[in-house]
Amino acid sequence: MAAHNAKGVRRALRRGKTRWVLDFLWFDRSGRPHRYRRDARIQTRDGALLEAKSLQERALRTGTLDELPAVPTVRAFARGKFTEVFLPTYRPATRSRYLALLDQGLLAHFGDLRLDQIGPPNVHVFAANLAERGVSAKGPVVLLRTIARAAVKLGLLEAMPNIPHCWRPSRKLPSAPSREDVVRLLGAARGWLRIAIALAAFAGLRSGEVRALEVHDVDLVGRCINVRHALSDDEVTTPKSGHERIVPLGPLLEPLVVEAMKGKAPNARIVVTSRGTTPSRQAVLTRLNALEQKLGMTRWSFHQLRHHFCTSLLRGGATLETVRVLAGHGNVKVTGMYVHTTSAELTKAIERL
Repeated sequence: MAAHNAKGVRRALRRGKTRWVLDFLWFDRSGRPHRYRRDARIQTRDGALLEAKSLQERALRTGTLDELPAVPTVRAFARGKFTEVFLPTYRPATRSRYLALLDQGLLAHFGDLRLDQIGPPNVHVFAANLAERGVSAKGPVVLLRTIARAAVKLGLLEAMPNIPHCWRPSRKLPSAPSREDVVRLLGAARGWLRIAIALAAFAGLRSGEVRALEVHDVDLVGRCINVRHALSDDEVTTPKSGHERIVPLGPLLEPLVVEAMKGKAPNARIVVTSRGTTPSRQAVLTRLNALEQKLGMTRWSFHQLRHHFCTSLLRGGATLETVRVLAGHGNVKVTGMYVHTTSAELTKAIERL
């Protein structure tokens, strides 16, 4: 192909008429070159250039220039290939949440639209309808983006549709329980709730990791906890990061763990009710909030006890990378979201100027 045709279009004279022709090389998945040559659909220079660019990008992305299959509706894809191929790859709790979101208005609004018909107008209308009901659009719109991205991966869409963010990011200063809050909670908590609070605040375990922790996961000789499993929708899985991790037993946590392990078999769970059952995620949160209300405290979520763990480590001099490893985060950016600055610390920083 001539050098002057590097953009993939050229002019050709046929039966006395000038035609715009698409003419370029592309490479399949095996790296073999192919020549694409045909008349442009739109017989203008700009139209031909746009068509050539789109085809070249598709070949680069997918390794093929076969005609794309008909774009399915959101309902057909969500209930079909997305459910069959992608949904099983998510954690059980995520699967349940996605299925619930589909039935809570997402398919009712977008179901009959083709995936390539999703755009800012219908997304903003959907978000406005949710706002009238006092429902955040973040979860449903994130799922809509996830569905569209899956369709692109399967080659059912050439590119991601324009799905805008329709929620306002929170501007509240993030917060976490103070050491005094944690001490008060531990002093008033009884039974399994006490050890659950301690594991989250002093070892940074997530709710699912706390509930899945077994006696043999605690190494008293090595003074550490091996975080191997988690419960997601009451199904045993790997920790959220997908990797096991080791968290040292600190002096505040060790006696509480030893007490909770007494009389239990090696494969028994540490956090269990008086009936020997594992409390549900909701039961943990409900009991914690009831205790906070009884003490007249701020209503902290169970997950914010983990925020306390990360923040306390950093204030004690640990590096961000150390906190990342102990918390089991995939990257430091995630860790940064868990590290909270109090208004008092901001004031002290200004006073040092």
